[in-house]
Amino acid sequence: MSTSESSSSSKDKAMSRRELLATMGTATAGIILAAGTGWSGTAAAEPMPNPMQNPGFRPESVAWINVKNYGAQGLGRFDQNDAPAIQSAVEAAGPMGGTVYLPPGRYILRSSIMLRPNVRLVGDGPGASILKAAESNLSMVMGLGTKKNAVEGLGFEGMGALSLTNSKMTERGVYFEKCEHVSVRNCHFTAIVNGVWLNDSRHASVSQSSFSQLFAYENFYEGYGIFAESAANFRLTDNRFHLLKRPCIYISAGSSYSIVSDNVAQQCEDAFIVVSSKLKPSSYHRIEGNILSAEGLENGAFASKQGIVLRDYCTDNVIVHNVISRAKEAGISLTGDGAAADERPFGNIVSGNKIDQTERGIVLLNSDVTTVTGNDVRRVQTGIALETSGNADGSFSRHNLVTGNMLSRCSAAAIQIAGSRCENNTVYGNAGTGNGEGLTDQGKDTSKTGF
Repeated sequence: MSTSESSSSSKDKAMSRRELLATMGTATAGIILAAGTGWSGTAAAEPMPNPMQNPGFRPESVAWINVKNYGAQGLGRFDQNDAPAIQSAVEAAGPMGGTVYLPPGRYILRSSIMLRPNVRLVGDGPGASILKAAESNLSMVMGLGTKKNAVEGLGFEGMGALSLTNSKMTERGVYFEKCEHVSVRNCHFTAIVNGVWLNDSRHASVSQSSFSQLFAYENFYEGYGIFAESAANFRLTDNRFHLLKRPCIYISAGSSYSIVSDNVAQQCEDAFIVVSSKLKPSSYHRIEGNILSAEGLENGAFASKQGIVLRDYCTDNVIVHNVISRAKEAGISLTGDGAAADERPFGNIVSGNKIDQTERGIVLLNSDVTTVTGNDVRRVQTGIALETSGNADGSFSRHNLVTGNMLSRCSAAAIQIAGSRCENNTVYGNAGTGNGEGLTDQGKDTSKTGF
């Protein structure tokens, strides 16, 4: 190779295919197009990504940077490390950014891939382009304070190394911290400790991705499909979860203004969706159209421990039109700490959900000003339960409204108000058949018509 050829700049390497062809004569370009992936020239060393596998990828409109042109092998050999080559491709995008493309292959990572602003990391589909961790506790792809990043069409496999201490330094597929306008789409996470982690980030989305067989032991920070802490204005939509030991989606630390919709979970051990926060309110989440599926379960088996949980300081959230089948303990639970006078569920709406075959359908424990309306609950022990725990300042369930629900085949009771610390609640206009009791009321100053 001549000196001039060896000194080609990274800008030349980042040239899009359309730009490349535009610089050639018509005959030369025609030869390349006709030859397709069989052409031996460097510029077409790897095929273009399949748009059917990654419909959002448009290589003709952005810089196309192929990681194999920077030395990535993608051979799945543990004596190799593809991380430096992939990082070089990311750096080649420069301040204007571009699309860093990973052709089909298995890329071994011994260090994190650090995203830069305006960079998209795109594979040929999660079954074709796979990132494999080869070091413990690795965050495989990271964005720290960046904007406008996307991770698409990639498979993630970890080492699955677990911690014996309660440490946040755990393995993650994608980690965004203090980032804005970032997304993960059409990715698959398996044999890994955590999938996607959003920390103090804004306008993030995780969509059309799948999470299966994640690892967890005793460390609280292990085993989550999607974990969002101190995040805002984010969307978690159309994802699939299977065989997880911890909650599939966990939203914490005062996160707010999210849409969690159209996700599906099967055969998971803990809760499907959890919103949990202390000290700061976690508010204005809309949890809609999610499905906890009993498909493929044997008789007596459960799809998860609980369906949807709002815990502690959760206010002004909406849980609507979800379908929850065979959660072991409860379909939907709003649970407050009896020792906290203010940092408890308040002002939430539970509406239009369908809950089937669980111990208790909807539970309000130390929860205030909740509207429970239009839900269909059947084949449970208790349809809707209002209750308290303890005798401290927060041990009350007050001013809740239970109306217009259809409650059928509730073996113990359709609605149960348990104890005198359930105060000033309103129950009316509910219906259903085959229940052990319609309404059992041990509360104080309950306003009721029928049950």
